[in-house]
Amino acid sequence: MLNQQESSHLFAAQENPFAEAFAETGNGAAIGFAPWSENLTPFAATLDGGASQSETDRLVAEVYAELRDEAFDEALAFLAEETEQALDERFVGETPASAQERERYADAHLAPVRFEAQQYLQALEAGMAGLDVGSLSEQQLDEVLERFDPLIGELTPAGEEFIGKLIKKAKGVVKTVANVAKSVGKVAGSLLGPVLNKLRGLINPLLRRVLSFAIGRLPAPLQPHARALAARFTSEAAEESIDEAQVSPANLTDMESLAESFDAAIAEALAGDAAAEFEGEAFGATDESEIETRELEVLAEARGALIERLRDADEDEDLAPAIEQFVPALLGALRLGINLVGRPKVVGFLANYLGQLIGKWVGPQLKGPLSNAIVDTGLRLISLEAEDRAQLERSDEVAPVALASVVEDTVRQFAENEDYVFEDEELTQLATAEAFSQAVATHFPPRFVRASLQQAPSLGGTFVSRRPRSLRPYRKYNRTPDIQVTSQIADTLPTFGGSTVGAAMRAAGAQFPIRARMHIYQSAPGTTLQRMVRTDRSGAGAGRGYINTANVHPLTPAAAGVLLREPKLGVAVPAAYLRSRQRIAAGQRFYILEPVGAGAPPTLPAGPAGQAAARRLRASRAWASVNMRQARITVGIYLSEAETQKIVAAIRKGQGSLALLQALTRTYQDMERLSAGGQAPLRMLREDGEDGETFEDFAGQRGKLLPPGLTAQLRQRLRAWVMPALTKWARANAEAFVRAAGHPDPGVTVRIRLTAVPGLDAIRRMLRGGASAPAGAALRGTPSIAISVTPGRGGK
Repeated sequence: MLNQQESSHLFAAQENPFAEAFAETGNGAAIGFAPWSENLTPFAATLDGGASQSETDRLVAEVYAELRDEAFDEALAFLAEETEQALDERFVGETPASAQERERYADAHLAPVRFEAQQYLQALEAGMAGLDVGSLSEQQLDEVLERFDPLIGELTPAGEEFIGKLIKKAKGVVKTVANVAKSVGKVAGSLLGPVLNKLRGLINPLLRRVLSFAIGRLPAPLQPHARALAARFTSEAAEESIDEAQVSPANLTDMESLAESFDAAIAEALAGDAAAEFEGEAFGATDESEIETRELEVLAEARGALIERLRDADEDEDLAPAIEQFVPALLGALRLGINLVGRPKVVGFLANYLGQLIGKWVGPQLKGPLSNAIVDTGLRLISLEAEDRAQLERSDEVAPVALASVVEDTVRQFAENEDYVFEDEELTQLATAEAFSQAVATHFPPRFVRASLQQAPSLGGTFVSRRPRSLRPYRKYNRTPDIQVTSQIADTLPTFGGSTVGAAMRAAGAQFPIRARMHIYQSAPGTTLQRMVRTDRSGAGAGRGYINTANVHPLTPAAAGVLLREPKLGVAVPAAYLRSRQRIAAGQRFYILEPVGAGAPPTLPAGPAGQAAARRLRASRAWASVNMRQARITVGIYLSEAETQKIVAAIRKGQGSLALLQALTRTYQDMERLSAGGQAPLRMLREDGEDGETFEDFAGQRGKLLPPGLTAQLRQRLRAWVMPALTKWARANAEAFVRAAGHPDPGVTVRIRLTAVPGLDAIRRMLRGGASAPAGAALRGTPSIAISVTPGRGGK
């Protein structure tokens, strides 16, 4: 692709990202790639998008939508996090020599959860045998299901939460079977036994994958094509196929996608038994030998080897071969690594380019100034755990770690380009130079970086790699600025899950205005927010209980601009990586606002008690879904535990209805505002052609189905229907709210169900191509509205 002379010409012509220029020398050779195990990633398989869907597909879509529950997703993630923490406390480091022992220990940690889950599902299956659940009323069915609620033995907090959410999901399966049986004209009992049996059969594979994730491996989904199925049913998954095209996730699989594949397996099992048309791969077809891959282990070893190679290199030594050896390991951990497979000349050029430039920072006489500058910039100011302190004490490690981080970020960002870039020499050169410049600006002290590239000149910090040799490293900014945060600022900043920073801080007990320390992080391949927060908190010692996962927010350019007036410190990522703390992108940035002084919430205790308390600090949020086929809209509003208790106190003083209505209205309005940016999805169950249907986010930025004017009208009418109904309900149901608030589950969910919604049938005909866009008058009229209140969260 590029010979040595052409490469040297590029180095001479390209504007240098460093503040001081240096000579250009070096050469690189092309190499091959290790095989890419694409079939083991949860996003690899695809289905024929053009094929029409059968009635089974319709049924799977409906069942899948009913089963999706973010509370179960979070319980699964909590179980993985707790298992990983137990391993950290038992073992020092993540050396390959301890892999088998770590695996056995994790399996023993999960054994009580496995036992309780199997016992409950076996009892439920046996107890429901022969019972025609379709003939029971909803209240009668609830009473029957409660008889099987187990007396849970001694479990860890995460284990107890998982079993509780599994019980809720199992009850949902039974109720869904009853509804499905009615729709297909079958006796529910004939469907329930096989479905519960398959649900029980999913538990061991599911927990095996939790174990794999906890020990730093990447588990395959429960079914290889589960992600493609989800893409046909949900707006989020469908949008991700576009939005995530050029950004790699930090982990090739995560607990949310694992939970999605779990629900897809249940939905397919139920639909297959119900309609006798089950198509696709059979349940449980995944080979156990393909349950997990070891990309993170390979990458950690390769990163450690690169750090040592950079540490021991002599001045002007050719580093291209060392970089070429590192690149395949990194690409294996990146979904977009496949973009460079079969392009050895491109990789050879990349290694040659990086080898020449970073080669000027190795050797005894050259790496010392860089190491000292990183330490002086503020490395000593951030809290350090034992591994980082050892790195600081060994000053010869500081510069090599920074240089290895530059190499890693350059290759990752370069791989995120589209194929046409790799097929054009000049575009390849420009993309390489751009990726390298951004990586240098991230990991080098500002005085070494050109002024125009510096990301936050007013702060003067740099990102330092934490636990660089581990399976799940991350980076932390070595400045912790103090800022003033008002409610007006916090309420305009979106965070994960369609909520706001203000709502999250209030849920934690903060009172505005408040002074806060801003902790800033960046993900790397393998990073999870749970591990990052736990590691940072353990290094900090006392007084940092506020640093927990619920208080991690995405640092977008807009957020960095509002909070710090330094927008380049933020990173823009697709909306798919802003909806859940379980699914983040490699290179994404985050922040935690740690309140100090007046208005700061109480510090959480350390250990399991603090973890359990943090999980109760979920922020208020709202969501909505539109079912065109059934002319139904469902709106859910979750109020945090802190906000719920304030409302309860007001109700007991005789002022409750107004406080309740204000909280519901504010949370609903936040959803309307955030959905415009795709962070609080309004989901629509739509029909494709004659007989297919999927979910689509009609509020998203890409692939809109509805004309903008019609979308605005639908929003307006939904608000006009919901707000008066909420006002009337809040006035008459204060006591029902208080009863729900007294449940052990934190917070309260108010659900508004609108049926026979005017205009939805006309919109459905338009989407099927049988009519023009309906006029505004079609949305007039009044739907039937029912409002209920339940403890805890029940959002989909």
